[in-house]
Amino acid sequence: MDRRTFLRGLAMGAVAASAGTALGVAGDAMAHPAGHVGLRRYSVPFRGARLWQAEARVRVAQLSDIHVGWGTPAETLLAAQRAAHAAKPDLLVLTGDYLNHSLAEIDALQAWVASLPRPIVATLGNHDHYSGALAIRRMLEQQGVITLVNQNIQLEVAGRPLTVVGLDDGFTHRDDPEKAFAGLSQPDRALVLSHEPRTADRIGLHGGRLVLSGHTHGGQVAVPGLTDMITDLAGMRYVAGWYKAGDSTLYVNAGVGASVRVPRLGQQTVPELSLFELGMPTQV
Repeated sequence: MDRRTFLRGLAMGAVAASAGTALGVAGDAMAHPAGHVGLRRYSVPFRGARLWQAEARVRVAQLSDIHVGWGTPAETLLAAQRAAHAAKPDLLVLTGDYLNHSLAEIDALQAWVASLPRPIVATLGNHDHYSGALAIRRMLEQQGVITLVNQNIQLEVAGRPLTVVGLDDGFTHRDDPEKAFAGLSQPDRALVLSHEPRTADRIGLHGGRLVLSGHTHGGQVAVPGLTDMITDLAGMRYVAGWYKAGDSTLYVNAGVGASVRVPRLGQQTVPELSLFELGMPTQV
């Protein structure tokens, strides 16, 4: 186990251990009930929109960190499906961690994916590599999900051109931005998917300007002061929401589930579907 993995495990364990204290102080109202997936909606200036007609917008919905298995209630998985359909996206993106540590739940994952709105573009996360990345990728592609592993693709979404770049997981050191951006003449006009948020620091060096990530579960347990201190110790600079990461703008989605049964506490940890309405930037 390397130092980064050890420190992150220590940090998440310490945050999880603080859950009981947080509950005692703030009461059960802080814990998010099973079956609740919040919607966070954003209007986002997007350089790729310069290729579209004036006033055109593309709706991109993001789900992350599904963790099908005992750590994620079935009600929450169903709520995520419903939220994805209710958002009526032009494109749904999935940013990794579909299972936990094995392929035992891959049939349940397949059924979940089958019920999502199309089209879908996905990337892989660290737990997918722990579980069996090749089998997961094969299943996703059999379901018609475009799965990008250090690759890029040119799509037509709602009748408009859109370039999507997908990084492999950075937490397990499989990310390769140079390979992912290979062949792109205008990388600043791409939508970039990367499970591990810290990869965004390197993505910007290759021209990626808008990056969607997950991985952190919003910190899992958001205790004012304590969570920030522990995540800083572990080098987890990007935990939830919007950041400037080098030359990139980064959004970190709080995800849907978890690989362990630790309650999510605090507003930033609410299981979420994020919806981005991409449109023309005010300055070009």
